[in-house]
Amino acid sequence: MAALGGILFVVARLFDVAKGDISRFVMAGQDFVNPARSPAGLHVFPGSGYDGQFYFRLALDPADLVRTAFGITLDAGFRVQRIGLPALSWLAAGGQRSLIPDSMVAVNLLALTVLGALGGLLAQSAGRHAAWGLLVPGFWGFVFSIGRDLPEVVASCFLVAGLLALRRQKPLPAGLLFAGAVLTLETTLDVVIAIGIVGVVQIAGRRRRPALWDLAWVIPGVAFVAWQLVGLAATGTLPMRADGGDNLAVPVVHMVGAIVYYLERLTQVGSLVWLGELFVLAVVTLFAAWCLRGSRVPLWEKLAWGISVLVALSLSAGIWYGRANFRGFEDLYLLSVVVLLGSRRRLGVVAALVAVAWVLNVGHYVVAL
Repeated sequence: MAALGGILFVVARLFDVAKGDISRFVMAGQDFVNPARSPAGLHVFPGSGYDGQFYFRLALDPADLVRTAFGITLDAGFRVQRIGLPALSWLAAGGQRSLIPDSMVAVNLLALTVLGALGGLLAQSAGRHAAWGLLVPGFWGFVFSIGRDLPEVVASCFLVAGLLALRRQKPLPAGLLFAGAVLTLETTLDVVIAIGIVGVVQIAGRRRRPALWDLAWVIPGVAFVAWQLVGLAATGTLPMRADGGDNLAVPVVHMVGAIVYYLERLTQVGSLVWLGELFVLAVVTLFAAWCLRGSRVPLWEKLAWGISVLVALSLSAGIWYGRANFRGFEDLYLLSVVVLLGSRRRLGVVAALVAVAWVLNVGHYVVAL
């Protein structure tokens, strides 16, 4: 069902919005892309374009981390730390640059499909029907990501797979999967940090000795640091510092400001959509908070949920005020769903709200870039 939903969306968007040109999903813009030097067949829009153009640039050659190549200039050095989607897209295309626009969409669709399967396994492990696992790929922000060649779906796939592997006492696969997550999107470090905190506290409290279980957080930690050093060598700046702190700010301030901003513009459709999506996200999050104590999920998943809440509250104005369907809040949503699936509560209302948000977003992005 996840695969069917994703494919129908991509096909409809491809022929209704992209006019049959899948390179339009890249959203390349003239501010960062030189049409005379960019790969043949790449549609370049006027203006700045969108983030997918930078992942496309890295997918053309994941080993080439210089700022400008193939006629495309990276807007900031932090892009190079998000190498997961570009590397997988390059592999899926067999290194053929002409196939990269197709492979990026294909990789995201495959990730959404796998998320559906992983969600089914999560639901079954909690004693629920597998269909409840559709809540996992049901995050409406994934529609935005697939429609613009962004890495959130792939990162989430690695993350949820890692959680399942750790639940099954397979720390080595879990560590490798978490490494894939943090190299795709650094925000997934919230789960790795939570697992590390639990492990360190257990060792410090002499409840156990260092063991293979710790590979689940050591491997992704080492992978993240190592790739940061690669980025430093290639760009002269640590990628994680290259955004100048634009992603995080004082907690709550920008959330409140954004809510007030959109409430003052209720007559605009965009404001109603933003407030509606916030409402659904708030319901999912608050219901997870209510169920947290009784949920049967492991301690590190509960701690990761708490960290994701803190991170969401601390996101910058650029993220809170943006109209990207709450892209950037996927960890909060996913971990809330993980907590809810592990509870004994009925999830009918939550599922209905998520389904409405997903369907409305699919409809919107079939008719607009």
